[in-house]
Amino acid sequence: MKTVYDTKATYLACPAQCFCVDFGVYRGESIGYLDDLNLGDMYQMKRDAPWTEVMASDEDATGFDLHLAANAPVQTLTTLARLIFMTTTGRRADVCVTMSDGHLFLVSEQPLQSGAEYVLIDIERCDADFTPYVVPAPAVVPQPVVQTGSNVIPLHAHG
Repeated sequence: MKTVYDTKATYLACPAQCFCVDFGVYRGESIGYLDDLNLGDMYQMKRDAPWTEVMASDEDATGFDLHLAANAPVQTLTTLARLIFMTTTGRRADVCVTMSDGHLFLVSEQPLQSGAEYVLIDIERCDADFTPYVVPAPAVVPQPVVQTGSNVIPLHAHG
């Protein structure tokens, strides 16, 4: 399924680690993987959650762009899934789970309220247009093991 967003609208993004399971299978844990999400679990936003403005991506209209600074490149948030929550007061909240540089973010039109309880009622996975790849670590030149002299003198007890 391909969801298209309004490219002129402004959305809000927050790290997924700020959204924790209040009641459910992974109680006390934040969203780390999409496979950890369970329908019927109750979630709550942390009080100090930072929300940042993002824009819908102009390129493919399925992701979001995060402008960190004027001299920094635009960070692209790729949409992985759309989550539908219902509050205990009956309000619906739609949230997109996005990924950038291995970190999950939640994107919504309005920030989720801290202290409110959100029950997950539906998960709509998106077709990710990227393939994960492994970035090799810089090669470390092995150093030969050299025995160095020790300043410890062995003590021999006689008697």
